[in-house]
Amino acid sequence: MSRRVVVLAVLTGAALLMTAPVSGAAQSAGISSADAAAAHTAAANLQDTLVRFFAQAPDSRGPVTVRVAPDAYPVYELSADFVTGKPGAAPGDFAYFAVPAQASDGRTATLWSVRGDDGAWQVGNIASGDVEGAYARQLPAGAQLLHEPQVDAWYAVRDGRLTPLDGGTAVTVADYQRTVGARYADKLPGSAYARNGEAGGYDATSQVMPRGDGGPAAPSHDTGWVPLLILVGVLAVSGAGYVFHLRRHAA
Repeated sequence: MSRRVVVLAVLTGAALLMTAPVSGAAQSAGISSADAAAAHTAAANLQDTLVRFFAQAPDSRGPVTVRVAPDAYPVYELSADFVTGKPGAAPGDFAYFAVPAQASDGRTATLWSVRGDDGAWQVGNIASGDVEGAYARQLPAGAQLLHEPQVDAWYAVRDGRLTPLDGGTAVTVADYQRTVGARYADKLPGSAYARNGEAGGYDATSQVMPRGDGGPAAPSHDTGWVPLLILVGVLAVSGAGYVFHLRRHAA
């Protein structure tokens, strides 16, 4: 794929996102259509990295080309404030934009775009599969996609109710708060549970996001550490891309 075609694809995707409204749930969390466009552009700029990602996967089937979808789905993770019952806390905190990509052999991946401390959007991870996209496409209009990583559960949040996207009975926000409060209120940062590193706790040193490939959920989560942990991923991806760039030109 020529550089001109890649640039055109990026600009086209950004234009589509700029004109497509972000859900009311996303806007209420301070995420705009411009943010979605910038998050998508950051993902679309990693075409070469995506090609290597698919080539290095255990199920690699040879060289591929990659198409980044013109979508950026806002994903929310269970809020620690909500778990503790803080007045006015929403069930989820915004975590990242999920941008789907597909290889020419049919395999899929998802890029997680996050906003850095400088306000710029950047890719923090690439996960195999299209889990977030599959669930986001099930959402009714105006709903928010919420992930409870400790049990790898996904919900549509709208009008004061949470509907499990894997099937199940909808519950009110108040009932859900009581449920997660009972599950996790004694496992937040600073608790004995977290200090002991027990599985399922909110351990700040562990992965904070789902794998995105249908594998097990991360054993712990706290959105307060998302920027720090994502920065590590960004540096790794950026460094690998730069080394690859130098080697290609040296050859």
